[in-house]
This record gives sequence, structure tokens and C-alpha cells, in this order.
Amino acid sequence: MTVIVTGAGGHLGRLVAEELLQRIPPERVVLVTRRPRALKGFAARGAQVRYGDFDDPASLRQAFAGGQRMLLVSTDAIGRRVRQHRTAVDAAVAAGVGHVVFTSVVNPVARSPLGPIAWEQGRTEEILRRSALTWTILRFGSYAELQLPPAAVAVKNGRLYTNGGDGRMVPVSRRDCADAAAAVLTTDGHAGRTYDITGPEAFSASALAALFTAVSGRSVGVVELSDRMLTLLLVSIGTPLPSALSVAAFGRAVRRGYFDVVDPACERLTGRPPASLRDVLVSRRADLLAAR
Repeated sequence: MTVIVTGAGGHLGRLVAEELLQRIPPERVVLVTRRPRALKGFAARGAQVRYGDFDDPASLRQAFAGGQRMLLVSTDAIGRRVRQHRTAVDAAVAAGVGHVVFTSVVNPVARSPLGPIAWEQGRTEEILRRSALTWTILRFGSYAELQLPPAAVAVKNGRLYTNGGDGRMVPVSRRDCADAAAAVLTTDGHAGRTYDITGPEAFSASALAALFTAVSGRSVGVVELSDRMLTLLLVSIGTPLPSALSVAAFGRAVRRGYFDVVDPACERLTGRPPASLRDVLVSRRADLLAAR
């Protein structure tokens, strides 16, 4: 069985590649990227590294040749992802790939405050369901590692600014997402299944502030803001407006419950409990305290 990983040069793709090399012979691992030279270390270990560009259908058909299962890692081209993902699915069908595992997001619905960040994933899920492929969908919660920058700012200022209200989020580490993906790619029984891959615990803003305080040793309080005020604050400290709007949209999604999903699927797939947000922050405590 040959397993393909798209987006193999990214954070998640590299972690999946590492896990696959522990599970199957390296020559059965195909890593697809726009920058093959960036993966020369994996090539030296025996993995096949191939060029593939989601905006170049012919390159994908060549890159996917000979693969039986494939991890379709969602691209970061917001606004173009549906077309890119459809191109990848069509290329997988043409290349004879039998099963595709797609990295989606929890609650990928059109009404989500995240806008295209969410609904483009939902559209891709529909494309897969209607394709000639068998499929598995992994809906990831928010990456725990993405909490590190706002945590560092909160620790520095002693305040966690939020528009999340009483909403809760369930951070999950990239490592756990990668391990769950590798498990699905290398075992049977997952066709037609959708899994929510989340961490073990939901956090409100006050719970996050308490955790930041405990890990850093510095007191962090919560300051609740409206969507508009949070956006203006972020812009005032140099955040580009599109990024500020995205942060506010994420907080709005948290406030409305779109990220309040705790599911045991990750542990069932990997055979071990997922890392907690505390685990992730403790492992990066030096970075947490680096902001001055």
C-alpha cells in the first residue's frame, strides 16, 4: 500500500510524514509539495518526494500516480480552496487513488462566522462524498499551537482581550491531528466516516486566562470586548486589517459555540489520550515568556 500526503512541506504534512515512516516502509510514502528541495531530508530516508501544484492539474496526476490512499491537506488559499480541492480530487480519481482522507474543520457550515474558512471545507466534503472515491473526513478543532502567540501577548500585558464571551474552544495539538491522520491512512474500517479530532478539554476565556497564569507564573485577567473593539485594538497595535477581522471572526465563532466540540475519536484512533493545552504550553514555556 502506497500512501500519498499532499502539502507535505507544511507543519501538519511533515508531522504526518514522520508518523508514516514509523508505520510503513519509506518507499511506500509519497510526499507531494511545490518545493521538493525542502523535503530532501525525507527523500534521504527513502520516501518518494514529488512535485505537485494544486493550480496545475497535470502535475497532480503525475504526483498521485501509483498511490492507493491519500491525505488531502486543506490548502491555505482562502477563496480558491474549493477549486483547488476539486482539482486534487479529480486528479486522484484519474491517477487511480482509491481512498482520500481530507483535513476539514469542526462545524464547516455556511452560517459559520468564519465564512470561507469554514464553508469551503464543507463544500470540499460534499465534493468528496459525490466523487468516485471512498473517503474519510477528519474535522480538526483549533490547533493548540495557535494559542501560543495570543497567550504570550496576554502574559506580557496581564490581560487576555477577547470577544469570545462565554463560549468555549477545544484546542488540539498538531501532533495529535497528524497521528490520527496516519492511523486512518494505515488501518482499515474508516471508509465513509467523519471524525471530530479535538483535544480533551474545552476552555472558556476565563479558563484560558487561569491556565496562562498557572503556566507562566504571571497573573492574567480577562477583558471582554465587542467584535468591533477587538478589531480596532488589533489594528492599533499593527495587526493588518484582514488578520484582525479573522481573529474577531474566530472569537465570534467561539462565542456562538462552533468550536465547543469535545470528542473521543482522537484517542480511539491513536490509542492514547490527546495532549492537553497545558502540555503544549508547558513544552513551549520559554516562548510563552519571550514577549517583552
